[in-house]
Amino acid sequence: MKDQLYVYDCLTGKLRVSNGDFMAVGSGKQNTFRIKTEAENAGVFAQRNGICKFFPHNQITDYSVNGNRTNGIAHIKPERFYIFVLSGGCFIAWYGNEDSRPDFATFDADSWYIYNPNTQEWSEEMDFCSILKECRKYDENVLATFYGIDRNAFRLHDLAEVADFLIKNDGETLKSSTSAKLKSSTFCCAFCYHTFTPEQAKAIATHSLLQGDPILGERCMKRYTPTVYTDDGKPVDEMGSVSHEYACPACHHKLPPFYERAIHHSIAIVGAESVGKTYYMSALVQQLERELPRSFGIPFRDADPEQNAALNNMRIKIFYSNTPQEFREGHGLLAARLRSKVWLDGAYADMPRPFIYAFNRDSESHTLALYHTNVHSEGKDDKDVLRHADAIFYLFDPTQEPAFAEIIKGANPDVANLCSRNRCKQSLLLADIEIHLRKTLNLPPSTKIDKPLAIIMTKSDLWQELLGPEPLHPAVRNNTLKLQNIQENSDRLRDFLFRLTPEICTSAESISDNVSYFAVSSFGTTPEEIEDELTGQIYIAPTEGKLTPAHVTDCALWVLNYCNESLLSDN
Repeated sequence: MKDQLYVYDCLTGKLRVSNGDFMAVGSGKQNTFRIKTEAENAGVFAQRNGICKFFPHNQITDYSVNGNRTNGIAHIKPERFYIFVLSGGCFIAWYGNEDSRPDFATFDADSWYIYNPNTQEWSEEMDFCSILKECRKYDENVLATFYGIDRNAFRLHDLAEVADFLIKNDGETLKSSTSAKLKSSTFCCAFCYHTFTPEQAKAIATHSLLQGDPILGERCMKRYTPTVYTDDGKPVDEMGSVSHEYACPACHHKLPPFYERAIHHSIAIVGAESVGKTYYMSALVQQLERELPRSFGIPFRDADPEQNAALNNMRIKIFYSNTPQEFREGHGLLAARLRSKVWLDGAYADMPRPFIYAFNRDSESHTLALYHTNVHSEGKDDKDVLRHADAIFYLFDPTQEPAFAEIIKGANPDVANLCSRNRCKQSLLLADIEIHLRKTLNLPPSTKIDKPLAIIMTKSDLWQELLGPEPLHPAVRNNTLKLQNIQENSDRLRDFLFRLTPEICTSAESISDNVSYFAVSSFGTTPEEIEDELTGQIYIAPTEGKLTPAHVTDCALWVLNYCNESLLSDN
Protein backbone atom coordinates (compact mmCIF):
# COMPACT_ATOMS: atom_id res chain seq x y z
CA MET A 1 0.00 0.00 0.00
CA LYS A 2 1.25 3.46 -0.87
CA ASP A 3 2.37 5.58 2.09
CA GLN A 4 0.01 8.37 3.05
CA LEU A 5 0.45 11.77 4.65
CA TYR A 6 -1.72 12.73 7.63
CA VAL A 7 -2.03 16.29 8.93
CA TYR A 8 -3.75 16.95 12.28
CA ASP A 9 -4.68 20.58 13.04
CA CYS A 10 -4.20 21.11 16.78
CA LEU A 11 -6.34 24.29 16.74
CA THR A 12 -9.47 22.66 15.33
CA GLY A 13 -9.01 18.94 15.97
CA LYS A 14 -9.50 18.18 12.26
CA LEU A 15 -7.56 15.44 10.52
CA ARG A 16 -6.77 15.40 6.81
CA VAL A 17 -5.22 12.54 4.87
CA SER A 18 -3.91 12.36 1.32
CA ASN A 19 -1.83 10.03 -0.81
CA GLY A 20 -1.41 12.51 -3.65
CA ASP A 21 1.87 13.85 -4.94
CA PHE A 22 1.43 17.51 -3.91
CA MET A 23 -0.57 18.67 -0.90
CA ALA A 24 -0.81 22.42 -0.22
CA VAL A 25 -1.36 23.62 3.35
CA GLY A 26 -2.73 26.94 4.62
CA SER A 27 -5.93 28.79 5.51
CA GLY A 28 -7.04 29.39 1.89
CA LYS A 29 -9.85 27.35 0.37
CA GLN A 30 -7.66 26.13 -2.47
CA ASN A 31 -5.41 24.11 -0.14
CA THR A 32 -5.55 20.34 0.13
CA PHE A 33 -4.96 20.73 3.88
CA ARG A 34 -7.00 23.70 5.04
CA ILE A 35 -5.81 24.56 8.54
CA LYS A 36 -6.15 27.43 10.99
CA THR A 37 -3.17 29.69 10.31
CA GLU A 38 -2.43 33.28 9.37
CA ALA A 39 -0.95 32.31 5.99
CA GLU A 40 -3.36 31.68 3.16
CA ASN A 41 -0.57 29.68 1.48
CA ALA A 42 1.82 28.28 4.05
CA GLY A 43 3.63 25.68 1.96
CA VAL A 44 3.42 22.39 0.11
CA PHE A 45 4.06 18.77 1.06
CA ALA A 46 5.55 16.90 -1.90
CA GLN A 47 5.65 13.12 -2.08
CA ARG A 48 7.66 11.30 -4.74
CA ASN A 49 9.41 7.92 -4.91
CA GLY A 50 8.65 7.17 -1.28
CA ILE A 51 10.13 10.47 -0.06
CA CYS A 52 8.05 13.28 1.49
CA LYS A 53 9.26 16.85 1.94
CA PHE A 54 7.70 20.12 3.10
CA PHE A 55 8.49 23.28 1.11
CA PRO A 56 7.52 26.50 2.93
CA HIS A 57 5.94 29.31 0.96
CA ASN A 58 8.41 32.01 0.00
CA GLN A 59 6.63 34.50 2.27
CA ILE A 60 7.31 32.34 5.35
CA THR A 61 10.50 33.73 6.87
CA ASP A 62 10.93 30.91 9.39
CA TYR A 63 8.96 28.23 11.17
CA SER A 64 9.44 25.50 13.78
CA VAL A 65 9.67 21.75 13.12
CA ASN A 66 10.07 19.54 16.18
CA GLY A 67 11.33 22.53 18.13
CA ASN A 68 13.95 23.63 15.59
CA ARG A 69 13.55 26.98 13.84
CA THR A 70 14.24 26.87 10.10
CA ASN A 71 13.34 28.57 6.84
CA GLY A 72 14.30 25.69 4.58
CA ILE A 73 12.89 22.40 3.39
CA ALA A 74 11.78 19.85 5.99
CA HIS A 75 12.34 16.16 5.22
CA ILE A 76 9.41 14.06 6.46
CA LYS A 77 10.72 10.60 7.25
CA PRO A 78 8.29 7.66 7.47
CA GLU A 79 6.75 6.55 10.76
CA ARG A 80 7.75 9.72 12.68
CA PHE A 81 5.91 12.66 14.23
CA TYR A 82 6.64 16.13 12.85
CA ILE A 83 5.33 18.98 14.98
CA PHE A 84 4.95 22.26 13.09
CA VAL A 85 4.42 25.80 14.41
CA LEU A 86 4.00 27.93 11.32
CA SER A 87 2.45 31.35 10.77
CA GLY A 88 0.36 31.14 13.94
CA GLY A 89 -0.83 27.62 13.28
CA CYS A 90 0.25 24.42 14.98
CA PHE A 91 -0.23 21.02 13.41
CA ILE A 92 1.20 17.53 13.34
CA ALA A 93 2.33 15.73 10.19
CA TRP A 94 2.83 11.97 9.99
CA TYR A 95 3.82 10.02 6.88
CA GLY A 96 3.72 6.27 6.47
CA ASN A 97 1.68 3.11 6.06
CA GLU A 98 -1.93 3.12 7.25
CA ASP A 99 -1.38 -0.02 9.34
CA SER A 100 1.15 1.73 11.57
CA ARG A 101 -0.37 5.22 11.70
CA PRO A 102 -1.15 6.82 15.09
CA ASP A 103 -4.65 6.50 16.51
CA PHE A 104 -5.72 10.09 15.88
CA ALA A 105 -9.08 9.39 17.53
CA THR A 106 -7.28 9.31 20.91
CA PHE A 107 -5.79 12.80 20.46
CA ASP A 108 -7.26 15.22 22.98
CA ALA A 109 -5.97 18.74 22.38
CA ASP A 110 -8.02 19.97 25.33
CA SER A 111 -5.76 18.11 27.77
CA TRP A 112 -2.34 19.77 27.77
CA TYR A 113 0.62 19.45 30.11
CA ILE A 114 3.82 21.47 30.64
CA TYR A 115 7.08 19.64 31.29
CA ASN A 116 10.03 21.54 32.79
CA PRO A 117 13.26 19.57 32.14
CA ASN A 118 15.15 21.82 34.56
CA THR A 119 13.09 20.56 37.49
CA GLN A 120 11.78 17.38 35.82
CA GLU A 121 8.28 18.37 36.89
CA TRP A 122 4.95 18.04 35.08
CA SER A 123 2.12 20.51 35.42
CA GLU A 124 -1.48 19.60 36.17
CA GLU A 125 -3.80 19.08 33.19
CA MET A 126 -4.51 22.41 31.41
CA ASP A 127 -6.61 23.55 28.48
CA PHE A 128 -4.90 25.14 25.49
CA CYS A 129 -5.89 28.69 26.42
CA SER A 130 -4.07 28.26 29.74
CA ILE A 131 -1.03 26.85 27.92
CA LEU A 132 -0.89 29.93 25.69
CA LYS A 133 -1.02 32.23 28.71
CA GLU A 134 2.05 30.45 30.12
CA CYS A 135 4.11 30.34 26.93
CA ARG A 136 6.33 33.36 27.79
CA LYS A 137 6.82 32.58 31.49
CA TYR A 138 9.38 29.78 31.13
CA ASP A 139 12.78 29.43 29.47
CA GLU A 140 13.27 27.97 26.01
CA ASN A 141 13.78 24.38 27.19
CA VAL A 142 10.26 23.96 28.60
CA LEU A 143 7.94 21.71 26.60
CA ALA A 144 4.18 21.44 26.10
CA THR A 145 2.31 18.34 25.01
CA PHE A 146 -1.25 17.04 24.91
CA TYR A 147 -2.93 13.71 25.52
CA GLY A 148 -2.45 11.09 22.81
CA ILE A 149 0.83 12.15 21.18
CA ASP A 150 2.98 10.05 23.52
CA ARG A 151 6.50 11.46 24.01
CA ASN A 152 6.22 14.16 21.34
CA ALA A 153 6.00 17.80 22.38
CA PHE A 154 6.02 21.45 21.30
CA ARG A 155 8.53 23.95 22.60
CA LEU A 156 6.44 26.18 24.82
CA HIS A 157 8.17 29.33 23.48
CA ASP A 158 7.11 28.45 19.91
CA LEU A 159 3.46 28.61 20.95
CA ALA A 160 3.81 32.34 21.64
CA GLU A 161 3.42 32.82 17.90
CA VAL A 162 0.09 30.95 18.05
CA ALA A 163 -1.11 33.16 20.90
CA ASP A 164 -0.19 36.31 18.96
CA PHE A 165 -2.06 35.07 15.89
CA LEU A 166 -5.24 34.35 17.87
CA ILE A 167 -5.15 37.67 19.70
CA LYS A 168 -4.57 39.52 16.44
CA ASN A 169 -7.71 37.98 14.94
CA ASP A 170 -10.22 40.10 16.85
CA GLY A 171 -9.11 38.74 20.19
CA GLU A 172 -10.61 35.38 19.35
CA THR A 173 -10.58 32.92 22.22
CA LEU A 174 -9.21 29.60 21.06
CA LYS A 175 -11.74 26.83 20.98
CA SER A 176 -10.02 23.63 21.98
CA SER A 177 -10.34 20.66 19.71
CA THR A 178 -13.36 19.16 21.34
CA SER A 179 -14.49 17.98 17.91
CA ALA A 180 -12.34 14.93 18.64
CA LYS A 181 -13.18 14.65 22.34
CA LEU A 182 -16.27 16.35 23.77
CA LYS A 183 -15.86 15.42 27.40
CA SER A 184 -16.06 19.02 28.69
CA SER A 185 -18.00 20.70 25.90
CA THR A 186 -21.39 22.34 25.88
CA PHE A 187 -24.30 21.01 23.86
CA CYS A 188 -26.90 22.96 21.85
CA CYS A 189 -30.43 21.55 21.93
CA ALA A 190 -31.69 20.75 18.43
CA PHE A 191 -35.21 21.91 19.37
CA CYS A 192 -34.81 25.18 21.28
CA TYR A 193 -31.07 25.95 20.72
CA HIS A 194 -30.46 26.28 24.46
CA THR A 195 -26.80 25.63 25.31
CA PHE A 196 -25.92 23.56 28.36
CA THR A 197 -23.33 21.14 29.71
CA PRO A 198 -23.98 17.40 30.03
CA GLU A 199 -24.13 17.79 33.80
CA GLN A 200 -27.16 20.11 33.40
CA ALA A 201 -29.22 17.68 31.32
CA LYS A 202 -32.46 16.28 32.72
CA ALA A 203 -33.00 12.54 32.96
CA ILE A 204 -36.25 10.99 31.68
CA ALA A 205 -38.12 8.90 34.24
CA THR A 206 -39.07 5.33 33.34
CA HIS A 207 -41.42 4.29 36.18
CA SER A 208 -45.05 4.14 35.03
CA LEU A 209 -46.23 6.26 37.98
CA LEU A 210 -44.04 9.15 36.84
CA GLN A 211 -45.91 9.84 33.61
CA GLY A 212 -46.63 13.51 33.02
CA ASP A 213 -44.27 16.44 32.51
CA PRO A 214 -45.08 20.08 33.37
CA ILE A 215 -43.80 21.31 30.00
CA LEU A 216 -44.50 18.47 27.54
CA GLY A 217 -47.82 17.37 29.02
CA GLU A 218 -49.48 14.31 30.56
CA ARG A 219 -48.48 11.83 27.85
CA CYS A 220 -44.75 12.33 28.33
CA MET A 221 -42.61 10.88 31.07
CA LYS A 222 -41.42 13.25 33.77
CA ARG A 223 -38.06 14.98 33.36
CA TYR A 224 -35.97 15.30 36.53
CA THR A 225 -32.55 16.37 37.82
CA PRO A 226 -30.68 13.21 38.87
CA THR A 227 -29.37 12.94 42.41
CA VAL A 228 -29.06 9.15 42.73
CA TYR A 229 -27.04 6.97 40.37
CA THR A 230 -26.32 3.27 39.89
CA ASP A 231 -22.78 1.93 40.26
CA ASP A 232 -22.24 2.31 36.51
CA GLY A 233 -23.43 5.93 36.49
CA LYS A 234 -27.06 5.54 35.34
CA PRO A 235 -29.55 8.00 36.94
CA VAL A 236 -32.32 6.61 39.13
CA ASP A 237 -35.77 8.27 39.30
CA GLU A 238 -37.69 8.88 42.53
CA MET A 239 -39.50 5.54 42.25
CA GLY A 240 -36.22 3.62 42.00
CA SER A 241 -36.30 2.91 38.26
CA VAL A 242 -33.16 3.35 36.17
CA SER A 243 -33.26 5.98 33.41
CA HIS A 244 -31.52 5.55 30.08
CA GLU A 245 -32.47 8.74 28.24
CA TYR A 246 -31.85 12.44 28.76
CA ALA A 247 -33.65 15.69 27.90
CA CYS A 248 -32.85 19.35 27.37
CA PRO A 249 -33.07 21.24 30.70
CA ALA A 250 -34.91 24.13 29.00
CA CYS A 251 -37.54 22.67 26.64
CA HIS A 252 -37.48 19.05 27.96
CA HIS A 253 -37.30 17.49 24.47
CA LYS A 254 -35.42 14.19 24.33
CA LEU A 255 -31.75 14.30 23.40
CA PRO A 256 -30.13 11.88 20.94
CA PRO A 257 -28.53 8.78 22.51
CA PHE A 258 -24.94 9.40 23.66
CA TYR A 259 -25.37 13.09 22.73
CA GLU A 260 -22.50 14.09 25.04
CA ARG A 261 -20.02 11.91 23.13
CA ALA A 262 -21.02 12.79 19.56
CA ILE A 263 -20.05 15.49 17.10
CA HIS A 264 -23.22 17.26 15.99
CA HIS A 265 -23.96 18.75 12.56
CA SER A 266 -27.09 20.59 11.43
CA ILE A 267 -28.41 21.74 8.08
CA ALA A 268 -31.20 24.26 7.48
CA ILE A 269 -33.08 23.55 4.23
CA VAL A 270 -34.72 26.74 2.99
CA GLY A 271 -36.43 27.92 -0.18
CA ALA A 272 -39.60 29.47 -1.57
CA GLU A 273 -42.88 27.57 -1.61
CA SER A 274 -43.12 24.61 -3.98
CA VAL A 275 -39.39 24.39 -4.68
CA GLY A 276 -39.42 20.78 -3.47
CA LYS A 277 -37.98 20.99 0.07
CA THR A 278 -39.90 18.00 1.46
CA TYR A 279 -39.14 15.78 -1.52
CA TYR A 280 -35.49 16.80 -1.42
CA MET A 281 -35.16 16.09 2.30
CA SER A 282 -36.75 12.65 1.87
CA ALA A 283 -34.54 11.80 -1.10
CA LEU A 284 -31.45 13.06 0.75
CA VAL A 285 -32.00 10.78 3.76
CA GLN A 286 -32.89 7.84 1.52
CA GLN A 287 -29.70 8.20 -0.52
CA LEU A 288 -27.41 8.93 2.44
CA GLU A 289 -28.68 5.71 4.01
CA ARG A 290 -27.34 3.87 0.98
CA GLU A 291 -24.35 5.90 -0.17
CA LEU A 292 -22.50 6.38 3.11
CA PRO A 293 -22.23 2.64 3.83
CA ARG A 294 -21.45 1.69 0.23
CA SER A 295 -18.86 4.35 -0.55
CA PHE A 296 -17.36 5.15 2.84
CA GLY A 297 -18.21 2.24 5.13
CA ILE A 298 -20.25 4.59 7.36
CA PRO A 299 -23.60 3.32 8.69
CA PHE A 300 -26.35 5.96 8.60
CA ARG A 301 -29.37 5.37 10.82
CA ASP A 302 -32.10 6.89 12.97
CA ALA A 303 -31.01 8.72 16.10
CA ASP A 304 -34.64 9.14 17.19
CA PRO A 305 -37.14 6.88 15.35
CA GLU A 306 -40.06 8.48 17.17
CA GLN A 307 -39.21 12.03 16.09
CA ASN A 308 -38.30 10.86 12.58
CA ALA A 309 -41.42 8.75 12.08
CA ALA A 310 -43.16 11.21 9.75
CA LEU A 311 -40.14 11.60 7.47
CA ASN A 312 -39.49 7.85 7.45
CA ASN A 313 -43.11 7.09 6.64
CA MET A 314 -43.01 9.55 3.76
CA ARG A 315 -39.85 7.91 2.44
CA ILE A 316 -41.52 4.51 2.47
CA LYS A 317 -44.59 5.82 0.70
CA ILE A 318 -42.86 7.80 -2.03
CA PHE A 319 -40.01 5.41 -2.74
CA TYR A 320 -42.04 2.22 -2.71
CA SER A 321 -45.37 3.44 -4.08
CA ASN A 322 -46.99 1.74 -7.04
CA THR A 323 -49.21 4.60 -8.16
CA PRO A 324 -49.08 8.43 -8.20
CA GLN A 325 -51.93 8.38 -5.67
CA GLU A 326 -49.86 6.44 -3.15
CA PHE A 327 -46.99 8.82 -3.77
CA ARG A 328 -49.24 11.78 -2.96
CA GLU A 329 -50.30 10.15 0.34
CA GLY A 330 -46.66 10.01 1.41
CA HIS A 331 -46.24 13.76 0.96
CA GLY A 332 -49.29 14.41 3.12
CA LEU A 333 -47.89 12.28 5.95
CA LEU A 334 -44.90 14.57 6.36
CA ALA A 335 -46.53 17.96 5.78
CA ALA A 336 -48.37 17.82 9.12
CA ARG A 337 -45.25 16.86 11.12
CA LEU A 338 -42.66 19.36 9.93
CA ARG A 339 -43.05 21.50 13.04
CA SER A 340 -43.26 21.01 16.78
CA LYS A 341 -44.34 23.02 19.81
CA VAL A 342 -41.32 24.03 21.86
CA TRP A 343 -41.16 25.73 25.26
CA LEU A 344 -39.12 28.85 24.59
CA ASP A 345 -38.64 31.90 26.82
CA GLY A 346 -41.66 31.11 28.99
CA ALA A 347 -44.09 30.35 26.15
CA TYR A 348 -44.75 27.73 23.49
CA ALA A 349 -43.31 28.49 20.05
CA ASP A 350 -44.01 26.83 16.72
CA MET A 351 -40.54 25.66 15.66
CA PRO A 352 -39.13 23.59 12.78
CA ARG A 353 -38.83 19.96 13.86
CA PRO A 354 -35.28 18.54 13.70
CA PHE A 355 -35.00 15.17 11.97
CA ILE A 356 -31.90 13.65 13.55
CA TYR A 357 -29.81 10.80 12.15
CA ALA A 358 -26.68 9.15 13.53
CA PHE A 359 -23.55 7.81 11.90
CA ASN A 360 -20.03 6.95 12.95
CA ARG A 361 -16.55 6.61 11.53
CA ASP A 362 -14.28 4.30 13.53
CA SER A 363 -14.59 5.40 17.17
CA GLU A 364 -16.06 8.82 16.35
CA SER A 365 -19.83 9.33 16.63
CA HIS A 366 -21.80 11.97 14.73
CA THR A 367 -25.36 13.19 14.36
CA LEU A 368 -26.97 15.10 11.49
CA ALA A 369 -30.07 17.24 12.11
CA LEU A 370 -32.14 18.38 9.11
CA TYR A 371 -34.60 21.29 9.36
CA HIS A 372 -37.37 22.08 6.85
CA THR A 373 -37.31 25.86 7.24
CA ASN A 374 -39.92 28.42 6.12
CA VAL A 375 -38.05 31.72 6.32
CA HIS A 376 -40.81 33.52 4.44
CA SER A 377 -43.31 32.77 7.23
CA GLU A 378 -44.06 35.35 9.87
CA GLY A 379 -42.12 35.25 13.12
CA LYS A 380 -38.46 34.82 14.00
CA ASP A 381 -38.43 31.18 15.01
CA ASP A 382 -37.58 29.72 11.60
CA LYS A 383 -34.89 32.30 10.96
CA ASP A 384 -33.17 31.38 14.21
CA VAL A 385 -32.48 27.96 12.68
CA LEU A 386 -30.26 29.66 10.09
CA ARG A 387 -28.16 31.27 12.79
CA HIS A 388 -27.55 28.02 14.66
CA ALA A 389 -27.20 25.66 11.69
CA ASP A 390 -23.75 24.54 10.57
CA ALA A 391 -24.78 24.93 6.92
CA ILE A 392 -27.62 26.39 4.84
CA PHE A 393 -29.10 24.62 1.83
CA TYR A 394 -30.93 27.17 -0.30
CA LEU A 395 -33.18 25.41 -2.82
CA PHE A 396 -33.62 27.42 -6.00
CA ASP A 397 -36.31 26.27 -8.45
CA PRO A 398 -35.47 27.47 -12.00
CA THR A 399 -39.04 26.79 -13.17
CA GLN A 400 -40.28 29.52 -10.81
CA GLU A 401 -37.87 32.15 -12.14
CA PRO A 402 -39.40 33.93 -15.17
CA ALA A 403 -36.16 34.37 -17.17
CA PHE A 404 -35.18 30.78 -16.55
CA ALA A 405 -38.64 29.29 -17.17
CA GLU A 406 -38.95 30.82 -20.64
CA ILE A 407 -35.72 29.19 -21.76
CA ILE A 408 -36.73 25.85 -20.25
CA LYS A 409 -40.05 25.89 -22.06
CA GLY A 410 -38.36 26.77 -25.33
CA ALA A 411 -36.02 23.81 -25.02
CA ASN A 412 -38.66 21.41 -23.67
CA PRO A 413 -42.26 22.41 -24.60
CA ASP A 414 -43.64 19.35 -22.78
CA VAL A 415 -42.93 20.99 -19.41
CA ALA A 416 -44.66 24.30 -20.20
CA ASN A 417 -47.42 23.71 -17.62
CA LEU A 418 -44.91 22.81 -14.92
CA CYS A 419 -43.15 26.14 -15.45
CA SER A 420 -46.26 28.30 -15.41
CA ARG A 421 -47.19 27.93 -11.75
CA ASN A 422 -45.87 29.50 -8.53
CA ARG A 423 -43.61 32.08 -10.13
CA CYS A 424 -41.77 34.32 -7.70
CA LYS A 425 -38.62 36.37 -7.23
CA GLN A 426 -36.49 33.98 -5.24
CA SER A 427 -33.59 36.38 -4.75
CA LEU A 428 -35.80 38.37 -2.33
CA LEU A 429 -35.71 35.40 0.03
CA LEU A 430 -31.92 35.39 -0.01
CA ALA A 431 -31.93 39.11 0.82
CA ASP A 432 -34.22 38.39 3.76
CA ILE A 433 -31.84 35.67 4.98
CA GLU A 434 -28.86 38.04 4.78
CA ILE A 435 -30.60 40.80 6.74
CA HIS A 436 -31.63 38.40 9.50
CA LEU A 437 -28.16 36.88 9.85
CA ARG A 438 -26.47 40.26 9.96
CA LYS A 439 -28.84 41.47 12.67
CA THR A 440 -28.65 38.41 14.90
CA LEU A 441 -24.90 37.87 14.47
CA ASN A 442 -24.08 41.61 14.56
CA LEU A 443 -22.19 41.41 11.26
CA PRO A 444 -21.26 44.62 9.42
CA PRO A 445 -21.89 44.76 5.64
CA SER A 446 -18.25 44.02 4.88
CA THR A 447 -18.21 40.76 6.87
CA LYS A 448 -19.57 37.41 5.67
CA ILE A 449 -20.71 34.42 7.72
CA ASP A 450 -18.29 31.56 8.17
CA LYS A 451 -20.56 28.67 7.24
CA PRO A 452 -21.21 26.76 4.00
CA LEU A 453 -24.06 27.97 1.80
CA ALA A 454 -25.17 25.53 -0.89
CA ILE A 455 -27.24 26.93 -3.77
CA ILE A 456 -29.17 23.86 -4.88
CA MET A 457 -30.81 24.16 -8.28
CA THR A 458 -33.75 21.74 -8.09
CA LYS A 459 -35.71 19.83 -10.75
CA SER A 460 -32.64 19.37 -12.94
CA ASP A 461 -34.50 16.67 -14.90
CA LEU A 462 -36.43 19.56 -16.55
CA TRP A 463 -33.49 21.75 -17.54
CA GLN A 464 -30.19 19.85 -17.35
CA GLU A 465 -29.95 19.64 -21.16
CA LEU A 466 -29.44 23.44 -21.15
CA LEU A 467 -26.02 22.83 -19.63
CA GLY A 468 -24.90 21.06 -22.78
CA PRO A 469 -24.17 17.44 -23.65
CA GLU A 470 -21.44 16.96 -21.05
CA PRO A 471 -22.89 15.42 -17.84
CA LEU A 472 -21.99 16.69 -14.39
CA HIS A 473 -19.05 14.98 -12.72
CA PRO A 474 -19.83 12.37 -10.03
CA ALA A 475 -19.12 13.57 -6.49
CA VAL A 476 -18.01 10.07 -5.49
CA ARG A 477 -15.85 7.80 -7.61
CA ASN A 478 -14.12 4.59 -6.53
CA ASN A 479 -15.42 5.10 -2.98
CA THR A 480 -13.65 8.47 -2.76
CA LEU A 481 -15.13 11.95 -2.39
CA LYS A 482 -13.88 13.98 -5.35
CA LEU A 483 -13.74 17.59 -4.16
CA GLN A 484 -12.30 18.71 -7.48
CA ASN A 485 -15.35 17.30 -9.29
CA ILE A 486 -17.65 19.15 -6.88
CA GLN A 487 -15.73 22.37 -7.48
CA GLU A 488 -15.79 22.01 -11.28
CA ASN A 489 -19.54 21.28 -11.21
CA SER A 490 -20.06 24.33 -9.00
CA ASP A 491 -18.09 26.62 -11.30
CA ARG A 492 -20.03 25.39 -14.32
CA LEU A 493 -23.42 25.82 -12.64
CA ARG A 494 -22.46 29.21 -11.24
CA ASP A 495 -21.55 30.50 -14.72
CA PHE A 496 -24.80 29.13 -16.11
CA LEU A 497 -26.94 30.61 -13.33
CA PHE A 498 -25.16 33.96 -13.43
CA ARG A 499 -26.00 34.44 -17.12
CA LEU A 500 -29.73 34.08 -16.39
CA THR A 501 -30.26 35.30 -12.82
CA PRO A 502 -27.07 37.00 -11.59
CA GLU A 503 -28.87 38.36 -8.53
CA ILE A 504 -29.03 34.86 -7.02
CA CYS A 505 -25.25 34.51 -7.24
CA THR A 506 -24.47 37.99 -5.95
CA SER A 507 -26.95 37.67 -3.07
CA ALA A 508 -25.57 34.29 -2.01
CA GLU A 509 -21.96 35.43 -2.24
CA SER A 510 -22.66 38.51 -0.15
CA ILE A 511 -23.86 36.22 2.68
CA SER A 512 -21.09 33.62 2.90
CA ASP A 513 -17.48 33.28 1.81
CA ASN A 514 -18.07 29.57 1.23
CA VAL A 515 -20.74 29.21 -1.48
CA SER A 516 -21.04 26.21 -3.77
CA TYR A 517 -23.59 25.45 -6.50
CA PHE A 518 -25.34 22.11 -7.08
CA ALA A 519 -27.93 20.67 -9.46
CA VAL A 520 -30.26 17.98 -8.12
CA SER A 521 -33.34 16.06 -9.13
CA SER A 522 -35.29 14.54 -6.25
CA PHE A 523 -37.51 12.65 -8.72
CA GLY A 524 -34.84 11.77 -11.27
CA THR A 525 -37.39 11.93 -14.06
CA THR A 526 -39.84 14.45 -15.52
CA PRO A 527 -43.00 14.32 -13.37
CA GLU A 528 -46.57 14.22 -14.55
CA GLU A 529 -49.51 16.33 -13.39
CA ILE A 530 -52.26 14.48 -11.53
CA GLU A 531 -55.71 15.82 -10.62
CA ASP A 532 -57.10 14.79 -7.25
CA GLU A 533 -60.47 13.12 -7.91
CA LEU A 534 -62.07 14.50 -4.75
CA THR A 535 -60.73 18.06 -4.54
CA GLY A 536 -59.76 18.73 -8.15
CA GLN A 537 -56.36 19.98 -6.92
CA ILE A 538 -53.46 19.52 -9.31
CA TYR A 539 -50.30 17.92 -7.97
CA ILE A 540 -47.20 16.37 -9.50
CA ALA A 541 -45.81 12.86 -9.16
CA PRO A 542 -43.07 10.90 -10.91
CA THR A 543 -44.13 8.69 -13.79
CA GLU A 544 -45.59 5.46 -12.39
CA GLY A 545 -44.85 6.79 -8.90
CA LYS A 546 -41.18 5.79 -8.98
CA LEU A 547 -38.27 7.95 -7.76
CA THR A 548 -34.70 7.75 -9.04
CA PRO A 549 -32.93 10.74 -7.38
CA ALA A 550 -29.87 12.28 -9.02
CA HIS A 551 -26.99 14.14 -7.29
CA VAL A 552 -29.05 14.73 -4.10
CA THR A 553 -26.21 13.81 -1.70
CA ASP A 554 -23.45 15.87 -3.34
CA CYS A 555 -24.05 18.97 -1.20
CA ALA A 556 -24.41 16.97 2.05
CA LEU A 557 -21.09 15.19 1.43
CA TRP A 558 -19.49 18.56 0.68
CA VAL A 559 -20.74 19.98 4.00
CA LEU A 560 -19.77 16.93 6.06
CA ASN A 561 -16.27 17.07 4.61
CA TYR A 562 -16.08 20.79 5.44
CA CYS A 563 -17.19 20.18 9.04
CA ASN A 564 -14.90 17.20 9.60
CA GLU A 565 -12.28 16.55 6.93
CA SER A 566 -11.29 13.14 8.33
CA LEU A 567 -14.84 11.78 8.05
CA LEU A 568 -14.94 11.11 4.31
CA SER A 569 -11.22 11.06 3.58
CA ASP A 570 -9.83 8.23 1.49
CA ASN A 571 -7.97 6.35 4.25
